[in-house]
Amino acid sequence: MKRTFSIFAAVVCAASLVFASCQPASSNEDENILKPGDGNENGGENGGENGGNEDAASSLSGSEYVVLTLDEYSAAGLGGKIKANYGPDDVTRFLYVWEKTYEGGVCSGLNCYGEAAEWTSLVVTNVGWSGAGWKNELDTPAFVANSSDLANWKFHIAYKGPVGKAHIIILTWNDSTYKFAVGSGSLEDQGVAYTAIAPVSGAFEANEWNEYEVSLADAGLDYTVSSKPVNIVSVLSGGVAGTTLDVDAIFFYKK
Repeated sequence: MKRTFSIFAAVVCAASLVFASCQPASSNEDENILKPGDGNENGGENGGENGGNEDAASSLSGSEYVVLTLDEYSAAGLGGKIKANYGPDDVTRFLYVWEKTYEGGVCSGLNCYGEAAEWTSLVVTNVGWSGAGWKNELDTPAFVANSSDLANWKFHIAYKGPVGKAHIIILTWNDSTYKFAVGSGSLEDQGVAYTAIAPVSGAFEANEWNEYEVSLADAGLDYTVSSKPVNIVSVLSGGVAGTTLDVDAIFFYKK
């Protein structure tokens, strides 16, 4: 099947970071672009009052960050620690969704840091497979100083979902990829089954936010050199219609 991309439009937030909308999207047939909804109405009023999720504070205590998605309140708290933002800006960086494989989902509750803010929610349609990716259409500069520094960096993603549903996360840099699964159970891609790794907490908690981290030293990708245009992070959710992927706080950070 030809993998044709649609563009999942982004919402620009006050902190000058760009976040993928989690509200229901409608299709623009002329441009083949999914447009976002109005966003979480409570975000502006309540987001700053929650103070974040204390259990998740360790992932916000790093020294440097390269961000793909992060709510504006957490981003403001990090301040100058955010060295680069490669999240969607609808100019050269996009959340690409392979045509008709996902549609926009609906957020319910608080995000992974306890904020009333948006995250990325995608729902599998009925074409038998699904895929999406955060792509930079330009070269992406290196953000790790040297090979010995790789061990100090982690990739972070938060996910919530039911028991028995796994999703594959793909990191890509130049011509190399690293795949792992989050959630519960396993998911197959190209004949290989990927069993969900343990979250940071040690045990998956259904329908609650679970944080996952991978050491860049273990990923085997060379982030010490710049990358040609790629899907920096991609997701696969299989082909069962109605499967929902809720992910948040996608970034690389240095301890």
